Amino acid sequence: MHTSNMSRNYFLVGFSFLITVCIIFYLFNMHKSTSKTQPKTWNAEIKFSSNHSLYFQLKTKSNDERPSEISELSILNGDESIKLQYTGFDEENKIRIWQFPFQSELHLNQGNKTGYFIKSETGESFPFNAKPSYTGLDNKERSNRFPFKKLDIPSSKIEYELSNRFALTMKSNSENPKFAIGEFYIDSNSNEYRGSILTETGDYRYLAGNRYGNELYLSTFDGVHGYTFNIHINEDGSISGQHYSGSNYSEQFEGVPDSLGALRNPYFITSPGKDASISLKLPEYETGIIKTILTGKGKVTLIQIMGSWCPNCLDESIFFKELSAYENLEIYALAFERSSDRKSSISAIKRVVDYLDLPYPVLFAGKAEKGAVERLLPIKDFISYPTYLLYDKEGGLVEIHAGFSGPATRGYKEFTQKTHHKIQNLLNQKFVQTSNVKK
Repeated sequence: MHTSNMSRNYFLVGFSFLITVCIIFYLFNMHKSTSKTQPKTWNAEIKFSSNHSLYFQLKTKSNDERPSEISELSILNGDESIKLQYTGFDEENKIRIWQFPFQSELHLNQGNKTGYFIKSETGESFPFNAKPSYTGLDNKERSNRFPFKKLDIPSSKIEYELSNRFALTMKSNSENPKFAIGEFYIDSNSNEYRGSILTETGDYRYLAGNRYGNELYLSTFDGVHGYTFNIHINEDGSISGQHYSGSNYSEQFEGVPDSLGALRNPYFITSPGKDASISLKLPEYETGIIKTILTGKGKVTLIQIMGSWCPNCLDESIFFKELSAYENLEIYALAFERSSDRKSSISAIKRVVDYLDLPYPVLFAGKAEKGAVERLLPIKDFISYPTYLLYDKEGGLVEIHAGFSGPATRGYKEFTQKTHHKIQNLLNQKFVQTSNVKK
């Protein structure tokens, strides 16, 4: 009886030990497996010049079988994530090449922590480095886009209030300063400052960054534009600072809190010519096959003036892709490029078309130069890529919209809702053939 009890106890102890070992082994391997594929955030820096270091963040995902190799890479700008395409490994230089949807690339050395940002169009290269984003005791990644230790930040015991909206004066040209609207807010999840700056040609897209005392640092990076805004918050609530773009451009700006200030109405900046009807023959950007655009044939027509080099055009194209679901709505994108040669422009346009999977025709319209748009289309006072023209079924010009303020701005949702409603009303109208054109 005693021997039997002892045997049973040894069995239970051994069995419990075995179960414990199995659980530990399972948890270890589960952690090991998930750690390989779990996305990782990096703090990155591109050294554009001695005056401008662009700080931004990227997110990576590792290959299951080769944890040291990146299988996915995206640029993070607040709420925005721009996915890059892996195009291959350069064996000679030992670099991995990641391509933006625009005319630029990121070349990463072995280990993925250093490399170069390359502007494909000009061949310019700028040093790149990255390190893992800080992880706190609660194992949550912090949105430390701008590293405190690398910034020259004056100490201040009192933090002044920051308004969520400003009327800005951008002083790139002292004789003709540019008016803009600044919108800022704190993201409750990351405690990161976000927002955008709106101009008549479009917005500066997704800005994100950090506040240290009365200094606010914001940036955005999309492969074409690398913007940094160093903002000082004054005691009276006004702001001043410096805007840097790429390697050469910088401008001063200042602003005052303003909840009511507005830009010019985008529907009244660019105006129609005497005859606003459209009859165009242009080549499809890739095949060269001639496509005819003719308004007034019973379908609502939306004509987009864009360029593959234009991030605001990308934002507008994403929205137009949504609109393309409407039957009897014809959308045509007219691509004005860096070159006047269609064949040399194919790869740049194709990057954007493939990245967005655009379902509507993209036609090559020539070189993006002064007067090019007005020579092709019946409009005056063209100021911005993108711009769109909307025609009703009878060929009447309903509206011209200059510029595009995208999803990083507060008015974007209202704008898209109104545009959907407008398109639906135009599609519901009966088609009566007429030669009249709305002015």
